[in-house]
Amino acid sequence: MISSNRKNLTTREDLSIWLDEMLPKDFSYLEQSGAGYLKEIRCFESVMRPMWGLFPKYAGRDDFNGFAQEPIFQDFQELVKAKHLPHFSTENRQIAVEVGVLGYVIGTFGEKFLGLFSPEEQDYLLQWLSGINTIDFPPGNWYFFLILVNTALKKSGAEYSEIRLQAALDGIESFYLGEGWYSDGDNQQRDYYVSFAFHFYGLLYCRFGDSDIAERFQGRALRFAEDFKYWFDNSGRSLPFGRSMTYRFAHVSFWAALVVTGVYRKATCSLGEIKQMLLDNLRFWQKQPITLPGENNLSIGYGYNNLIMSEDYNAPASPMWAFKSFIILELPDEDIFWQVPEQSPVKTSLISQPHAGFILQTNQDQTIALSCSQYAISPGLYHGREKYSKFAYSTYFGFNIVRDNQGLEQFAIDSTLAFSLPNTNQFQARGPIISGKTYDRYSVSQWQVYDRIQVTTYLLPVDSCGHIRIHEVFTPISVVCVEGGFPLLDWNQKYHQPELTERSCILQNNSGYSQITDLLTNRKPRVTQQGPNSNIYSPEKNAVPTLFDKLSAGRNVLASYVVANPQKTVKPSSEVKIIINEKTDYFCVITDKIMEIKKERF
Repeated sequence: MISSNRKNLTTREDLSIWLDEMLPKDFSYLEQSGAGYLKEIRCFESVMRPMWGLFPKYAGRDDFNGFAQEPIFQDFQELVKAKHLPHFSTENRQIAVEVGVLGYVIGTFGEKFLGLFSPEEQDYLLQWLSGINTIDFPPGNWYFFLILVNTALKKSGAEYSEIRLQAALDGIESFYLGEGWYSDGDNQQRDYYVSFAFHFYGLLYCRFGDSDIAERFQGRALRFAEDFKYWFDNSGRSLPFGRSMTYRFAHVSFWAALVVTGVYRKATCSLGEIKQMLLDNLRFWQKQPITLPGENNLSIGYGYNNLIMSEDYNAPASPMWAFKSFIILELPDEDIFWQVPEQSPVKTSLISQPHAGFILQTNQDQTIALSCSQYAISPGLYHGREKYSKFAYSTYFGFNIVRDNQGLEQFAIDSTLAFSLPNTNQFQARGPIISGKTYDRYSVSQWQVYDRIQVTTYLLPVDSCGHIRIHEVFTPISVVCVEGGFPLLDWNQKYHQPELTERSCILQNNSGYSQITDLLTNRKPRVTQQGPNSNIYSPEKNAVPTLFDKLSAGRNVLASYVVANPQKTVKPSSEVKIIINEKTDYFCVITDKIMEIKKERF
């Protein structure tokens, strides 16, 4: 845990001190783990990423001489002076990611930054930056690095490429889905790259780019903010979901950019609401054990140091992408942001977000996203099924990741329906989704495993933290089938006992409770123990309430009620009053009301 004596991050000075505490003491930490790009680029990354926080820290004080004394900047200055900046190439294009911060500072602050270099050094730096136009880019949010750098070079009167700039702007337009949402390339991922890449960079561009394009980016960001506030719960936790989770509090960089650019003035959220979401998230992370002893660097992982969470592109310095949120330090102490009282965001208890494929449940303890359409396809994105394809994601319970391919205890069975071919003891859950639809009150997806077991899944929220799942399963062979609820943290079968009935499994401890109930009485409840370091929040063992069955070849219909809450009070399974009647064209679901769920045929 970070050894800060700052119990509450409330002032600009508090955030500045916390930033300093997370800066690595030296570069020895770069030997802690590897990555999919060269050591030279990892070293460059370790110099550039801290500047997302350090430059705003001094800009807010108007103390650029102070910034010049920072060891990180002096390391960069030495590279410029010696003309040893890494060479741009398509093979080493990770470099392009790291120069985004230079587009930001040169475009926004111009001579205040460039004046820290001699005229000869300035010429070299700007000429070197134009090398970004010599390489090929993958389609997606990386186009913004071309946009930020070329627009900054253009503003500075330096050499730039109008052709590459316009092509990148056109590329960004091609990814826009409407209602504030982007697709990051040709995929089904609608994750935090929409917020901390597309909108974050788009808002920064608005300060020094074309005014018409800026107006368009601002309008999209404002519309996105209306949806994005639901991804944060009342304790400041952001929804754990998708790739690059090791960037942690980068999740709130969107709110920081909305404020420092002044665009927040047109938002439906008040400044007090934005301030609370931003600072509560930082406060949550300040309390987590996310730095390593010795070098003091941010670890790879999420709630703790856990390399299982890493991706191909995560090097030891990568987690400092979180420092993008520190652009809020641009605002001086007297700015209204630091003075305005914090306010709890106004949210409804249930909202559908079709672009994300989410139905979000919000209550005082957590936010839960029921997910029907997102999945990962990139081979460099490890544990993509766990990060995207589970049925539900909770800000409080998090989710588990697979430890091994053998045995259910090693498989992340939480919030999934998994199948195992006879005598293999290996499991497969939802991954790629053939089709998904989100309605106001429920969602549906069609998917398959082993290229032959076809599943149609319906997800229905029924209260503030519970939901119903209905599955139509078509299998040509008999298979073992297991369905899991939410993982209960710190649950250990040596010290805790499950409550098992004929149709329910309920787990309880000081972390709350997790329950799954079979609604068609055709499966047996069990508890499935999960090993240490399997949950993203807690390194301790956890457990998942599950339902087991062996399905016969043909059509099978399964249904369950799943609920989990940090509160200790559990509704007895006998009080779960849900009836499901199957009709020819729909399922009739009876709770405190009657819903007809149309059977989808894709």
